[in-house]
Amino acid sequence: MNWKTLSAIALCAIAFSSVPVLAAGPAETVPMKQGLHQWPALKGRLMLVVGTYQDTTNFHRSYTFYFKDGKDEAWNQVPVRNKAGRAQFEWDSATGAEVTLADGVVASRPNGVYFVVADKHAEQAYQDKGDITVTWYKLTESDDDHPDDPAYQFKPEFTRAYPKSGMTVEAILAKELILQPRNK
Repeated sequence: MNWKTLSAIALCAIAFSSVPVLAAGPAETVPMKQGLHQWPALKGRLMLVVGTYQDTTNFHRSYTFYFKDGKDEAWNQVPVRNKAGRAQFEWDSATGAEVTLADGVVASRPNGVYFVVADKHAEQAYQDKGDITVTWYKLTESDDDHPDDPAYQFKPEFTRAYPKSGMTVEAILAKELILQPRNK
């Protein structure tokens, strides 16, 4: 089964089930657990499906977001708009030599819901100190000025740098969860 089939199955299970799904609150964890997570957002519901891929040489988590408007039954896939402006409909973590190089977590704040991503760039070996960049992506709704954009998407809101950090990506994300994003 591929990730699209699994995502479709998960959506059907939520749409036709009265059993509540896992809801993350203020105590988000790093890394995020596999499964379904939901948050109230933009007068609707944001859902995240976290899956894991692992073989003898690779391990990563995939993050796929969906949004259901409060007045509509359709689940819209929510892309993460990367810094180059391209929409990624599935975001994947990254590892190298059993070290997490990129991962993300959702942070629900009074002013919105964010997908917080940390990327590590080590100079030589993955275990070495390296520059870690954290980007806060905010869930936004399309507006009249951008009619060709997806109905809902995560757009880059703020970036924070940790130069030559010896901390892990997981530790940086845990630290970020207690901080607030700064406006551009």
